[in-house]
Amino acid sequence: MKSRRKRYVRFRLHTDGPPVDEKQLASAVRMSLLSIYGEVEVADSRFFLNEYDVKSGLGILQCSAGSLDNLITSAVLLSSIDGTSVSFEPKKTSGTIRAVKKRTT
Repeated sequence: MKSRRKRYVRFRLHTDGPPVDEKQLASAVRMSLLSIYGEVEVADSRFFLNEYDVKSGLGILQCSAGSLDNLITSAVLLSSIDGTSVSFEPKKTSGTIRAVKKRTT
């Protein structure tokens, strides 16, 4: 079986209110992806929240290469998570986690 190519997205989550934890963020992005593109896209995306720092709001999302644009679109369209106003800002995308972890401002 041919392995699927992965893509990584470095992002910053801006919040206005109480901090959003990892589980809340992953669930919200998954639900947004589900409501916009459906179950098949959620399954094909192989979405995973690789890392997330609650204090800085920086994190890395992992997905399949074909679902990258849909995942970013779904995340950017988030306006609130559990009553906290949020804004998702994609910083960098890459095919390797090493490249995406390089410092971005």
